[in-house]
Amino acid sequence: MDNTSHNGAPRRRIGLAVSGGADSVALLALMAGLQASHGFDAVVLHVDHGLRPDSADDARFVESLAASYGLPFHALRTRVRRLRGESLEMAARRVRLAFFARMTTVLGLDAIATGHHADDVAETFLLRLARGSGPDGLAGLKPVSHVDGVTFIRPLLNVRDADLRSFLSERGIAWREDSTNADTSIPRNNVRHMILPFLRERLDPRITEHICKSAAILRGDLHLERKGRDCEGGRDHRDRRDRREKREWRLAIGEAIGFVRRPEAIGQLPAACELDRKALAGRTLELRTWRAGDRIAPVGLAGHSRKLQDVFVTAKVPPAVRASLPILADAVTGEVLWIPGYRVAASAAVTSPNSPSWRFTLATS
Repeated sequence: MDNTSHNGAPRRRIGLAVSGGADSVALLALMAGLQASHGFDAVVLHVDHGLRPDSADDARFVESLAASYGLPFHALRTRVRRLRGESLEMAARRVRLAFFARMTTVLGLDAIATGHHADDVAETFLLRLARGSGPDGLAGLKPVSHVDGVTFIRPLLNVRDADLRSFLSERGIAWREDSTNADTSIPRNNVRHMILPFLRERLDPRITEHICKSAAILRGDLHLERKGRDCEGGRDHRDRRDRREKREWRLAIGEAIGFVRRPEAIGQLPAACELDRKALAGRTLELRTWRAGDRIAPVGLAGHSRKLQDVFVTAKVPPAVRASLPILADAVTGEVLWIPGYRVAASAAVTSPNSPSWRFTLATS
């Protein structure tokens, strides 16, 4: 199999965490269809916790589904046992994380994708609000997170559960229902089946969307869902001993036509660029600092990619600046789309002066 993508960069491998429920089945169907265009290979991962009599049927269903899409399938079949002080949910999570960590190493995975969606965000927000959580806790599920060396991506966070089920139904794709999801003695199920429906009826029909908006503001997340939006970027919270100032960035997004060439230098803010609106449709973006191994296939390099490390060295960017400078990337594939003050990725470049585009303007705040 060719291990390079269409832009010359190495193909990434992404594990898909598929339980058999509607959300994870939709994730599988969507990600399977994006492999060719986004330059990654998908692998289906399933954990049979052994907590229900029909759990083995779920495993067989997911294995068959993976085969129908021509995707490799790897499963863990176990019986979850609690350690002292653990709830059953905590024990199951511990087992899953250990399996995902092992698969990441054994299969050389770049990330694990999960089917968490907008309803999960709203439920998590209310559960943590009830516990008195602060901004970090209320920010909840993030498009990208890192746990014990494993990178998790959640490409469906801005999609409602009902929309995912409609997507599957319209295409005749089956899924499995977990009978325990109806048990309202479980706090999350209580929020899902009783509290949120009550709030939708008595307070706000769009309560889920508005909670998700609040969570997105708290986590400084970037989604291309509406016209012209200001987004808080990440913060450089580094050890005080390295004597760097903590910096906070603001990324403004607005509609534009075509692109503008600007005399900029890497590290000088404010900086701006335009990216093709059609090329970004349906993608979830993130603003983050660069990581070892990051590459960009910029405009003008005939499809070849360069290591960000080499880009910084060539441009003589000081180490302190390159360590804290945020970049714009695809949260699902990890593809770097823009280094502020440098060229944009060819895959998202505006090709015509008349093409609809998004203008990104990055500044410190």
